[in-house]
Amino acid sequence: MKRLTGRGLTPLDTSFIIHSKEIDIDGGYTIETDMKILATALTDKSCIVERLQLHYFSLQVTEFLEALKSEKCTLKTLHLYENKLTEEHARELANVLRQNTSIETVILNECEIDCAAAKALAVGLEGNETLRTMNLWDNHIQDEGGRALAEALKKENSALQTLNLWGNQIGDEGAKEFADLLRVNHSLRDLIFVYNKIGDDGGDELVDALELNEGIRNLDLFGNPLDQAIITDVYCMINDPSRSYYEGGLNKGEEGVFSENTTSLEAPTIDKSCFPILGGMHAADTESTASPTGVGELSACCWTEAVAS
Repeated sequence: MKRLTGRGLTPLDTSFIIHSKEIDIDGGYTIETDMKILATALTDKSCIVERLQLHYFSLQVTEFLEALKSEKCTLKTLHLYENKLTEEHARELANVLRQNTSIETVILNECEIDCAAAKALAVGLEGNETLRTMNLWDNHIQDEGGRALAEALKKENSALQTLNLWGNQIGDEGAKEFADLLRVNHSLRDLIFVYNKIGDDGGDELVDALELNEGIRNLDLFGNPLDQAIITDVYCMINDPSRSYYEGGLNKGEEGVFSENTTSLEAPTIDKSCFPILGGMHAADTESTASPTGVGELSACCWTEAVAS
């Protein structure tokens, strides 16, 4: 990945950006000029940028937002790290997601997203046929924001496969909303609830929902105040050899092909960029077939202990 320092981009950087597949721009300040230069590059007919990572930048520059909506946009991954997203910012990003047809992954690590911002962002997920991965780890979504996201993913044609809600203060009420989602949505493959506040009531609802779900391969509840029996139930259900999965089908009523459960034979493939970095490495770097989560040693230990008990 080629890295540039913001607060000082010049038109001479445009060509460099256009001909790079991955760009990381570390700003530190909100500089409108930088965002306009970036917008010019993204809408150039020769642009090949597929991954854009921005640190400490604003989404309030009109030219940049319009560039993301443009048919010329080639981005597949938009990574906004520690960019404070207010409700207004989230609404703008949702509008982008509703119009963009190339972005498959959105990573919003530590963006201070609260309930109101999560509600605004959820609009961009409704019926989105392009977006496959959304990472919202370490924000402040809570139950109310989680409810909005779950409701959005109930809409027809949602193609989202990975939703990472690591560390978002989601409790039993939020878990129940996602349980309702799992009863009707078969596109989700990975649903991450690591380090939330889900208790036994919410955990039981999720277990019950798995009985009706034919998509989930990875439901990670590590770090929640749950009875180990619930974690064991989740592990056993996902790894049940008789469990069938949709391959290609999305939501209820859509045609899809069933396949045999293979989670016990190989760990699921997960985009490592969706997970936080622990001890200098991605949490997904130490995948273990002992864990249906495939998100690292922490979860593997969790599952191992659960099975042993």
